[in-house]
Amino acid sequence: MNRTKGEVMGTFLKGTLILSLAMLYTKVVEFIVSILLAQSLGSEGMGFYMMALPVIGLLITIAALEFPTALSKVLAEEEVHQNERARLQIVKVSFFVIMGLSLLLVAVSAAITLLLLKWKNIDIRLGYPLLALIPIVPVIGTSSILKGYFSGLQKMKPIAIAQLLEKTAHLSFIFYVLHYVKDLPLEYRVVAAVLGLGAGELVSLFFFSASFLLGERTTGEAATEKTAPVSKRSILKKLFQVSLPTTGVRILNALTAAVNPILITQSLLFAGIAASVATKQYGMLTAFAMTIGYFPGFIGYSLYVSLVPSISEARSKQDDHALHQRIHQAFHITLLYGIPCSIVMYFFADELTVLFYHSPQAGQFLMLLSPFILFHYLLSPLQAILFGLGRARDVFSQTIWVNILSILLIVSLSSQSSFGIHGVIIAVNFSGVLLSFLHYHTIVEEVHFKPKLMDYAIFLASGAFTIGLCELMHRTHYEDHISIIIVLAVVFAVYYGTLFFLRLFQSGLSRLWVKPEK
Repeated sequence: MNRTKGEVMGTFLKGTLILSLAMLYTKVVEFIVSILLAQSLGSEGMGFYMMALPVIGLLITIAALEFPTALSKVLAEEEVHQNERARLQIVKVSFFVIMGLSLLLVAVSAAITLLLLKWKNIDIRLGYPLLALIPIVPVIGTSSILKGYFSGLQKMKPIAIAQLLEKTAHLSFIFYVLHYVKDLPLEYRVVAAVLGLGAGELVSLFFFSASFLLGERTTGEAATEKTAPVSKRSILKKLFQVSLPTTGVRILNALTAAVNPILITQSLLFAGIAASVATKQYGMLTAFAMTIGYFPGFIGYSLYVSLVPSISEARSKQDDHALHQRIHQAFHITLLYGIPCSIVMYFFADELTVLFYHSPQAGQFLMLLSPFILFHYLLSPLQAILFGLGRARDVFSQTIWVNILSILLIVSLSSQSSFGIHGVIIAVNFSGVLLSFLHYHTIVEEVHFKPKLMDYAIFLASGAFTIGLCELMHRTHYEDHISIIIVLAVVFAVYYGTLFFLRLFQSGLSRLWVKPEK
């Protein structure tokens, strides 16, 4: 069934809003879970838990092969042709590929884990959570296929509900089970914490499976013999054209994240900073300042999930107007939350780090990150647009070069005593700005995108007015007399209020310029 342009735009915005609310709930639940785990496991248990999580993250990245993104793009293109039979073939081929790879990874990773535990230098207690995590891989792999299926059909509600159910099940499991195992040895409590992840993933898989089966039962009649079958080779080619570069980006980012702590701490030591101080500064930057700074990025992830199929559909229809309109909407949504968040983090960095982590020292790091944090928020929608346009290889190659330059900048700056940890912040800001501009240039080159300068001028004007208000509040110390929560609410209200009135003013001016019909 063909949809009108208005329905398509409404679907995109509605899907983004639904996913954003679900992601907000997810972030809140994850924060509560981290508190419960810290209380139950203690610092040593949390150490084992946090050591095991990167392993499962890498396994999932390899097992899923970023098929959710690839499926989302390919299925959105097939929806344009109304080929129900091809859609089912794509899902089946994806399922068999991911299940085969997941089972292979389970066997290999279990064997490697058992061999590593024979080494004397490795704490055997680390093996229990690792072995408990490995069976979760096929579950997550299957869920990723179904997630990509619903994303490709631009049905974001099942994805949002699955996230809500998954995190609720995880929280419930942690809350009740850890209470009953509190007297058991530490390694068993860590295993229980890990099994909580599995419980959430199983609930998510059951919901996805039920939604998929019910949906296919109601539309199964459409897959008649009239539609031509699609060869498995062509399906795999389409999927791997997107999934392999995208997986490369994920693995590259994971490897960079794994190498950076070593490079940063060693560079700080070379600059003459004591090991304990270097570790403390790195912890404040990554665990406190970056956690607060990147928190609003969950909206960008919601945009990412919605944009890939939406851009793919518009490109498949060769609808340039709809394509440009969705790019404008993605930028507008990012500026809508990114500009006020950046302003708040700059002017109230100390208050935010004290409020959440009781660490005023981390406020300086957050303040230095905040002027360029908007570019990091833009990365998710920019990459989604490029994936939807079929430019996944460009994302991969640009990410490689920017990561290499970022690492070189980290080593060269942070190893100098005059920069220290501030050199790391400069490198992080540099990488975000450069990668955003490279992605944006590729989009302009591909679709000849032209920004609506007046719209962006209104965002900048609202931001400038809000900056003036924040500067006035700091000069008069007005914010010292009331709660920081109220101050933040006032700042956001001023930004959105100014934006609203400027929009009205723009609308009024545009009417004045319209020539009356003769």
